[in-house]
This record gives sequence, C-alpha cells and structure tokens, in this order.
Amino acid sequence: MSREQLGKLQFEAWGLEASPTKVAILEQAVQLADSLADLEEGYSLRQELIEAATFGGVDDRALVAFAWCLAQSDKDPDRFPEEALLWKYKWTLAGITDYPGIPLEKIRAMEDDFENRLKRNGYGLRALYKLRMDNANDTGFLREGTEYEAKWRKARRDGMVDCRACELDAEVSSLVGSGEYAVAIKAAKPIMSGRIGCHTVPQRTFADIIIAELSLDRLDKAREAFETGYPQVAGNPDFLSTVGWHLCYLTRALDVPRGLRLIERHLPWACQTNNPSERMGFYSRVGTFFERLAGERPKPRKVRIPNTLSIHNNEDRYAPADLAAWFHAEAGKIAARFDARNGNNFTSWDLADTKALALGLERPGYAE
Repeated sequence: MSREQLGKLQFEAWGLEASPTKVAILEQAVQLADSLADLEEGYSLRQELIEAATFGGVDDRALVAFAWCLAQSDKDPDRFPEEALLWKYKWTLAGITDYPGIPLEKIRAMEDDFENRLKRNGYGLRALYKLRMDNANDTGFLREGTEYEAKWRKARRDGMVDCRACELDAEVSSLVGSGEYAVAIKAAKPIMSGRIGCHTVPQRTFADIIIAELSLDRLDKAREAFETGYPQVAGNPDFLSTVGWHLCYLTRALDVPRGLRLIERHLPWACQTNNPSERMGFYSRVGTFFERLAGERPKPRKVRIPNTLSIHNNEDRYAPADLAAWFHAEAGKIAARFDARNGNNFTSWDLADTKALALGLERPGYAE
C-alpha cells in the first residue's frame, strides 16, 4: 500500500461523473487511506464518496461513510467543521425511508439530531420541515405529513433549502398527493414551460404530470407528458422511479411495443439497484403492464428478462400472466417489509393505488 497507489485512485475517480464505478474506486481509496492511518485523507475521500453515491444511484453506500464523517466531526469539530456536513445530512435523510431495515425510531432520531445541528449553526427549519413532510408521507403518516407541509410553506428560506425549481416540484407533488390534480398541473406550468428548472427538474415533474393526467382520464395529455418526458430520463438510472410512471402511461394506453421496449431497457436497472423502494415500485409497474397484457393478449411472447431473475428461461418466451404474477409477488414481498417497519399497510396500499391508476380502475381509499 502506498501514497502513489492512493494518488492513482484519486486521479481515476476525479475524471468520472457520479456513478457506481466512481463509488467503487473511492471505496478502494478510502480503504487505502485508512491503512495509511491518514485521517484527513480518509475524511476527504468519504466526503467525495457520499456525493458520488448519493447522485450515482447507490445512495445506500453513502450511509456508512456519512456516519463515519459525522462521528469525526463530533470528536473534533475544529478540524472537521459540522456545518460542512449539513447538506450531506440532508441528502442522507432525503432517501433514508427507502430502506426498510432502518427503523422509524432511527429515522426520527436522525431528524431530531439534524434539527439541533441546524439550529446551532444558525439555520432555520424549512429544510427540516420538508424532510419530515416527505418522510412522514413516505411511511404512511399522512396527517403528520400535512402538518409539516404547513410548517414548511411558512418557514423562511435560507442556505439549506432546495433550489426554487425543486421546491416548486415538491409543491406540485404535494398537490398531486392530495388529489388536487388540476391545481397541480397549473402550478407546474413554470416548470413545464421551461421558465424554471435544474438538473432534476423537470425530469421528476413529468411523473406527477402523468399521475395527474391519468387521474383526470386525460390520456392525450398523459401521452404528451410521456413523449416529452421519457427521452429526458431514459438514459439515467437515477430516474428509475420516474421511468416507472412513464410505464404506467403505456400500460393505460396499452402501447405494447413501447411498453415492452421500456421494460427490456430498464429492468436491468431495477435488478441492479440497491434501493429496495425503487426496485419494488418498478417491479410492481412491470407486473401491472403484464397483467393488462394478459387480459388483452394472453399468448406467450418473447421478452428479454435478465438471467439473474428466477423466472428467467433460456427460450425468453413467457406467458404475460406468469410474468404479472411473478413481478407482483416480488414487489409484494418488499412492500411487506415496509409495512412491517412502518406499522401500517401504506406501502401495499400505494402499490394497489398505482396499479388501479395504470389499469383505469376505481382506486382504493387509504385509512390511516
């Protein structure tokens, strides 16, 4: 192990965009820095690792690195300033509910800890309220989410809040979540017209527009959102969940050729992701597509299914009903883990609600 090897790894990572490949290189560099007992280099590399993992589609790999950096900051805040970690703390909390192995008590304790750190560094609580709102809604505590939404909207903006495009996108999502579809579409106009945007907006916003338009039975408008929005996310695994909503439109429209192409292109992403929530959501939407196909065109057909999945066969021919049952079952297993963690049936309900939307059926109610 040598400084020269460490330098080579750092140089190799420096030239890459956030990705699993970059994360793997940085993890090697972290191990090497630790073997050299270089605390500051280990801290700096983990900072890079957190960002690469968060924005490279493997955000679970950031959790351990972030916890290590936070512990070092608590031990020696002069050497490793706490304020420099606050945005990374925010990134961590923004995706933490996607992992059913992390208990609610741990999530809430981290939210409380983040609140304390914001306050002692002179920040307001708008960023915290947004996180608490999202996490409450993601875990089925919708009344709590509504309470935090009101606080979020009233709190002042400061250096810890998202950009205006992301905040408007969040407002649109909230309106869609509360069933105010026409209001959400109107609110999204500055985004959809291109007057406001960022590196994830409007890409994410198209998912909400598709939900809203399908909910209003405006299939032609949903098609417009698909035609414009899908090309913007088709090449980026970070938008797997958004791709899933585009598949919902194709299911409702019974656009079999494009639906199959989308599934074959993006199913490997879902198989490879370390994010259980994203895998569950995409599997469920694939299951719904094949359920619709089984009802309309039930004969076996050729479909490229990754050979890592247990349903794969060497002939690549499948009955749509068999594929529907398999993908729904796999999604259901993951949903059961979330329901057990959350102490409710929200995640299973959410999958059923999305399925009904994609099939054009009456949607089930949710009783908190």
